[in-house]
Amino acid sequence: MVDLNAKSEKIFPGAIIDIEYSLPNDILSNEHMDTLFPEWDIGSAEKKIGVTERRISKSDQTACDLGLEACKKLLSKHPDLKDKIDAILFCTQTPDYILPSNAFLIHRDLGLSDNVLAFDYNLACSGYVYGLLLATSLINTGIVKNVLLVTGDTYSKIIDPNDRATRLLFGDAASATWIGGDNNANFKPLINKIDDFELGSDSAGWNKFIVHAGGYRNPIGQDNITRDAGKIYMNGMQILNFVNFKVIPHIKEFLYKNDTQSTDITQYLIHQGSLLALESIKKKLGLNNDKVFSNISHIGNTVSSSLPILIKDYLSNASIPEGSKLLICSFGVGYSWGSALVTK
Repeated sequence: MVDLNAKSEKIFPGAIIDIEYSLPNDILSNEHMDTLFPEWDIGSAEKKIGVTERRISKSDQTACDLGLEACKKLLSKHPDLKDKIDAILFCTQTPDYILPSNAFLIHRDLGLSDNVLAFDYNLACSGYVYGLLLATSLINTGIVKNVLLVTGDTYSKIIDPNDRATRLLFGDAASATWIGGDNNANFKPLINKIDDFELGSDSAGWNKFIVHAGGYRNPIGQDNITRDAGKIYMNGMQILNFVNFKVIPHIKEFLYKNDTQSTDITQYLIHQGSLLALESIKKKLGLNNDKVFSNISHIGNTVSSSLPILIKDYLSNASIPEGSKLLICSFGVGYSWGSALVTK
């Protein structure tokens, strides 16, 4: 576990200045799924998962395509950002190529200068908090001032179409976040300050959410390795146990180490894993519904883009005073988890 709790030594410069996101146009509703799989009892599953519809990418539409759309939306709002970007970080588990990284494709398509560093990192639902830590750490070195953090996944391409649990839960999406340590654009940031992080891993759960084949350990086409093995396997009960026994204690400990009561938090912005997971977190932390914003119903679990979309949707519509404390938390494959305490 990464312990970042020596408060006097922690510096997290930079603000979340703005976020934009991109969703595919195609909507797959529960009503349509019910016509395809009447035996699935969609209504019962919807009550547990909490998703009524999700966005699905076209066959030739990649996570990088969606990420580029999100970046262009961000740059259209902030034209001066293009010349300020010092780094591109792209979080994805469905890249365009084994190599090069998606970050280089974004660099190419945005026409950025050659003094911009770029790389991908492979994380799922916890990826956004990890990316925030990477971005603020880079800014803290003084080498960069403005980071373009891109998240994007098209899980629909690696979901078994006959697997009810994953097909009903996940949607495709991408996001682009401007994290700046040098905001002279006179634009009011979404988040003014990142106060603290805590991240963790439990590799005992490495095989509870996995694509067994397609890498070099189990290449598709090798004896006894079929294309079906290149689809997502998810042990839903074990994932929920992970939330209950790892994520919830982590949140409690994080608040305690920051001398923060649960009531001090204006809003909990939690990865949209499933309605069951969110309800369990609310119950065990003693939180009212209005303390845990959710948008899972109309887009599903969008993996590493879940949190940035949630933050953008909440802060675009909520009226909260400056100085409000927010807790953002993500968790997923690995197992991995991470939280950030931030100030509006």
